[in-house]
Amino acid sequence: MNSAVDIALKAVGMAALWIFAGLTFLFLPLSVMASDGCDQGDTRTICTTAAQQAVGWIPLLTAPTAALLGTWGLVSRREGAPVAWGVAVAMLMGAWVVVDGIVG
Repeated sequence: MNSAVDIALKAVGMAALWIFAGLTFLFLPLSVMASDGCDQGDTRTICTTAAQQAVGWIPLLTAPTAALLGTWGLVSRREGAPVAWGVAVAMLMGAWVVVDGIVG
């Protein structure tokens, strides 16, 4: 049985995960606006259609997946399941890093 401290830590971890996922889902796709200054012949990565699509879709796919995976990791009783929470946080951070790399 989980102690009160374990339950409190899981609640804090879940709240942090869902807030991070929510911010990623809501704000990171707005990075596609970095392409507003693109002109014909601009060679920046964000000026390509594929990069703009990636910047829009990466957070929209990553955030819910990470939120669900991390939640499962915190509520599951399987051994090693809490590692899923760490993977979920890493997924969200990775989405920010990849989008930042594309936007430049």
